Amino acid sequence: MEQSATKRIARNFSWLLAGNITSGLVTFFLVVYIARVLGAANYGLVQLAQAFLLYLVLIVDFGLSTYGTRKIAQDRRQAPRITLNIFALRLTLALIVFSLSLLVIYLVPLAPMLRSLFIATFLMVFYRALNTDWVFQGLEKMEYVGLFKLTFAIVSFGFIVLLVRQPADLVNVPLVQLMTGALISFFFVVFLFRKIVPFELAELSLRSWPAAFLTAIPLGVSTILLQVYYNFDTIMLGLMDRAAVVGLYNAAYRIFYLFAGVFSLWLATVLPVVCGKMAVSRQAAGKFIEKYLRLTLLFFIPVTVFVFLAAPVFIEVAFGQGYISAIPALRFLIWALIPLTISYSFSSLILIPAGLFNQFLISVGVGALTNVLLNLVLIPKFSLLGAALAAIVTQVAAGIVAFLFARRVVRLHFGQYLVKPVFISLVAGGAALLIDRAKLGQPQILNASIASAAFLLLAGGTLLYLEREFVFNYVKEIIRKS
Repeated sequence: MEQSATKRIARNFSWLLAGNITSGLVTFFLVVYIARVLGAANYGLVQLAQAFLLYLVLIVDFGLSTYGTRKIAQDRRQAPRITLNIFALRLTLALIVFSLSLLVIYLVPLAPMLRSLFIATFLMVFYRALNTDWVFQGLEKMEYVGLFKLTFAIVSFGFIVLLVRQPADLVNVPLVQLMTGALISFFFVVFLFRKIVPFELAELSLRSWPAAFLTAIPLGVSTILLQVYYNFDTIMLGLMDRAAVVGLYNAAYRIFYLFAGVFSLWLATVLPVVCGKMAVSRQAAGKFIEKYLRLTLLFFIPVTVFVFLAAPVFIEVAFGQGYISAIPALRFLIWALIPLTISYSFSSLILIPAGLFNQFLISVGVGALTNVLLNLVLIPKFSLLGAALAAIVTQVAAGIVAFLFARRVVRLHFGQYLVKPVFISLVAGGAALLIDRAKLGQPQILNASIASAAFLLLAGGTLLYLEREFVFNYVKEIIRKS
């Protein structure tokens, strides 16, 4: 990677990771507080309203944020015009979506308190329409993305502690989030337009809206289909198995999602860089993506094996001994991380920057269809392990389709970059498994801790020995002043 790109990626990834970790911790304690104060029934109602809100937000955005990020990364001089028009378009969509949802709320017989809860929750589509993350991502200014998330989490926590004190205060939860989100979003929008991308009102062009919306439709549909990846297995387990099994699977999925989330932050950091390079030269973009894949696979393949070994530690520390039965599910599910990193690298880093939105939709659609069919077949026979297997095969299927389309854009020789991380993982993993079988520690969590620690030492040492020049050059690029 060139020096400037390397430094930008390292800086932006650090900001995103720090912002997500700190805001995630605050949000975790906030969720625990709300759940305890409201009680299970009222907390369930709040979560139900939030689940509906998620789909409203997806419709309001409908791929426009990804489309905008790509356009800004390709030509930053157009950032004011792109930002202004997408914000205006999303606010218009928010008004339409909220009006329709309001009509449904009043047509459906609901208790007054529940109706108020849904109205207050659905009002949040307006501040979500003003979310600035995609603009800062396109401009490669991720520090503001991390700052927004942290500020929102802290301010929301403070106001909810003050205003949500008893079960009857459940409507105050979305009202506080609405007030906090609106104020912080408004502040960031004003800052964005005054300091980063100043605009002139003449740049507002209603004529450009239909073209932008139609172009973004495949991205919007893809985003909705991606929810199938994350929700359908849980839904099917709930319908076909016991509630306890759903809890066990979601415990395993939470750990998996933690590491998949780190990858998504890494992907979000690299995306605008690739978009910019793709607009100049597909050959240059291809060379950059190869180096990105090399670094990504060096990290995530050994991490997958590490989580497999440390599964008892993750489950017991996070959820307690009551969730020990989730350990096999996590050990199965974590293998989806490898095809996920490869699949998204082809789809999000090649098809989207190249403007192949329809091909991206086909890739996601194949994955969604595979996920639905496999869950229907595997869950009745293998329960939560069947759901985990469906997740793995889903990523493989989507990745194959994405690769077939991506190779028409750039020729990637990524297979050679699988050899060393696989070798490192096999050697260190084999040694760690021998240690695990030796039962050096009891109970299971202690034994798993010893084996996973041994894996980290062996894998880390082997990686530095085999790839020391590549890793050290990358670190030098980051810390070099000039």
